[in-house]
Amino acid sequence: MTVTVRHSSIDLWAEFPDNKYVQRLLKHCRTMNIKLAGSPVREQWFYHPEQRTIYVWPPDLTYQSLSYLVVILAHELGHAMDFDSHPGHVAVIRNRHWSRTPLFIEQAAFVNGFCLLKQLQIPCSLDQYAAMIEPPMAERVVNEIENNHLCCLLSSPRRALSTPS
Repeated sequence: MTVTVRHSSIDLWAEFPDNKYVQRLLKHCRTMNIKLAGSPVREQWFYHPEQRTIYVWPPDLTYQSLSYLVVILAHELGHAMDFDSHPGHVAVIRNRHWSRTPLFIEQAAFVNGFCLLKQLQIPCSLDQYAAMIEPPMAERVVNEIENNHLCCLLSSPRRALSTPS
């Protein structure tokens, strides 16, 4: 993945909303030793596996909804999980522009992201999650989760909502 990075002095960790679900995802970033940096690409978030960094578009932290932030963080963490479990995927993207990431890698990140939301007991239905993904990727993600990740679908959102942060 080819990226020209301009590191910002902004403490992005502190810029995220003080929301228990966003904070659970950020805690998971820290657990996975993932850094945050300002994105060099306007209005774009992405994960760089060799730098273990999620590049964040800082204005989104102020102007986007909490649902958007939860889904995009889960998706970027899904990339980290995918690259950690499939190191060969790093070689696939190494010399590609970020916008040329293969669909199967994007799909894996969305699926992993949804499973992570369930693992962290963050209430988000599959329908809500899919609504944040552009078609036809949304349909691919829903099909994979329904066919191969039944455990994610069986988690209780009521239990998640009542879990202390």
